[in-house]
Amino acid sequence: MHPYDDPFPQDGQYGTREPAPAGGYRPGPLEAVAGAFRLLVTGPQPLALHAVRLSPGLPDRLVPLDELTVLLLHPSVSTAARNTIWAELVRRALSGSPAWTVGLTGVALPGLTRATASLAAAYRGDPHDLETEVLAGFLAALRALDPDELDRIPLASRLTWAAYRAGRALAYSDAAWAARRRDLDESCRAPARPSGHPDFVLAAAVRAGVLSTGQAELIGRNRLEGVPLAQIAVELGISHSALCNRRKRAEKAITEAIRGGFLAH
Repeated sequence: MHPYDDPFPQDGQYGTREPAPAGGYRPGPLEAVAGAFRLLVTGPQPLALHAVRLSPGLPDRLVPLDELTVLLLHPSVSTAARNTIWAELVRRALSGSPAWTVGLTGVALPGLTRATASLAAAYRGDPHDLETEVLAGFLAALRALDPDELDRIPLASRLTWAAYRAGRALAYSDAAWAARRRDLDESCRAPARPSGHPDFVLAAAVRAGVLSTGQAELIGRNRLEGVPLAQIAVELGISHSALCNRRKRAEKAITEAIRGGFLAH
């Protein structure tokens, strides 16, 4: 399941830490975004889009972004409609409006929250640092988008996947550091090999030229995250059988590389 596919969390579920028993409560970055988002979607003039003007079949009125988030996750809303709404949100965020940047991030919070939760077990540092890295990856990917290409990109997937990768890099680098430190302290065991983690293997395959970035992302999303091939095929605009063959070729290449010892390090 892709991080964005999870149901929209209820208020108070964005943070990843419980209040500390001493020293006071420190809200996490995702919780701070959630609070700012709530302020923008409440009151007499909430941040909203006139949905039907963007996609027929959606409500013929201004839809506040919190309601729009729930609507976008409903199975009755087509992939094309989702992409159109996301494209409009991204355009407004790229216009330089802080409010719309927060609005877009608020709409993405279900995916960002799930991405963070999926990485939390591997991260030994401050959970707030992990949330910060996930948000930074999301915003960096947002700034890198070409405004002329928005209608041809599966934006929800692209941005939340970038956020996940940013958090994953921090979590696994920290996990490797902790393993090395533990080995030095114990002085009697061989260090854990973080390169054996599937994400590290995919990254190594890309560096070695065994896989393209697109092939590694396909394997990662489908095999590791459980995103159905049918969904990825729709996002990419190709047939399910063509995507299946693409995955088969990529998996054959990485399997042969592993057997041949090309990814040993």
